[in-house]
Amino acid sequence: MTESNAVVGARLLADDIANALGYDVQIDAETDDRLGGETATSSIGIRVPDLGIEMGYRPAAGVAPESVACQLASHIQDDILSKTAMIWPEDQGQGDQPLVPGDTGWYRESEPGVVVPYGQAGAAHRPDSSLHAVVRWWLGYWFVGVIADPAGDVWFSEHEFVGDLSTIHAGVRVDYEVGDRLHGQLRKATAVRFAD
Repeated sequence: MTESNAVVGARLLADDIANALGYDVQIDAETDDRLGGETATSSIGIRVPDLGIEMGYRPAAGVAPESVACQLASHIQDDILSKTAMIWPEDQGQGDQPLVPGDTGWYRESEPGVVVPYGQAGAAHRPDSSLHAVVRWWLGYWFVGVIADPAGDVWFSEHEFVGDLSTIHAGVRVDYEVGDRLHGQLRKATAVRFAD
């Protein structure tokens, strides 16, 4: 993989963050070409200093820029959602469930054929404040989500959830208990179950 593919992929994601949320995004690329030619190894990193978020990895040779963007996005999306309390990237007209990263771009989990290419997801929005005791958003690829609560949204993961994980999605009504720990700006649940 050439360094340019890694940088192009990171820049696509950086554009999505900057355009939607207005944060400065920094890209770090390193190449170790001591072995020369095709065996050179590259690492790519992305940082959002204002949020204290950074992620890096070493892509395999021949990986497309979109795959680099996907790998980076899948590891920082929860942090961006949790630290900004914004719905990012916005799935316009679809409530508070954000688009999720896929191989070719952002997609709607309920309709995987709906794709916004990386570098073109330029919107985010504040969560709907009228919701209460429902899953606001769920990232099925990491098994983490947020419950809408008027006192401040509540983050949870598969570890706090009691029930069938395959049936969780945005809009599901739940009962939950809130602890005293935080995940980003969000309070953290100690127990979550489907509402009776």
